[in-house]
Amino acid sequence: MQKPKLIAAGVILAVAVAAGVWAFVTTGDEPDEGRPAASAGPTEAIGVLSAAAGKVDQQTYRLALSSGGTTGGDATLVLWDPKAKRGLETTSLKVPTGEVKIERLTTGPDVYVRISAPDRRVPVWDGKTWWHVGAPGSPPAQQGLDNTRLASTLSTATAVRQTGAREYAGTLDLRRSGAVLGDGVGGVLGDRAAAVPFTAAVDEQGRLVRYRIELASQQSEVAQLDLTYSDFGLPVSADPPAADLVGEDPPANIPGA
Repeated sequence: MQKPKLIAAGVILAVAVAAGVWAFVTTGDEPDEGRPAASAGPTEAIGVLSAAAGKVDQQTYRLALSSGGTTGGDATLVLWDPKAKRGLETTSLKVPTGEVKIERLTTGPDVYVRISAPDRRVPVWDGKTWWHVGAPGSPPAQQGLDNTRLASTLSTATAVRQTGAREYAGTLDLRRSGAVLGDGVGGVLGDRAAAVPFTAAVDEQGRLVRYRIELASQQSEVAQLDLTYSDFGLPVSADPPAADLVGEDPPANIPGA
């Protein structure tokens, strides 16, 4: 059976690039009328963004990711407690027959994955079984893109400039973020990974709230990964599934197995 376009739970970036579902984006560098002109120097701006990325890990948060595609868009939603390492990540992938939903539940050291598919040709994607893909003492689950650490890619920012009130732009050296992005993204970007454009915005508390990583698809089209951080401090509960819903020894077609 031919495998669908599933790489790992939450690998929305790699899937979107491979499928070519990116949309063209317009991000003007010139200040709009009434918008504050650039003021922060490169060093200061890098410091602001570095601090903003660090603040993401100080509170619970909601993270919405999208590829901005024109086909309805694959998307990921993360509810995350960075201190307790607990949360739920849900990825929705558009396929010809409907939608595949991948849920990744992290309850500290344990990780469970459940997949719901529009048909039942793959029995283990039944939308009921939580496959145990990570547990204390076991080999680390295969990660791919780690959405809970995407903000840390701002530590590779260079040539940063302020473009508006609490708004910034620059380039990223994503070759230095392999542990966060996984191998798939580096393979897609190639040499372009050394200077990937980005834009970012922080709120009045200096927290990262919007982050766009601009990429290029295999067809050399402009593409982007949009991240929106919100609801800082929201309650995040992540309890292990009921024992009768847990499957051990997950098969290879379960992301993270």
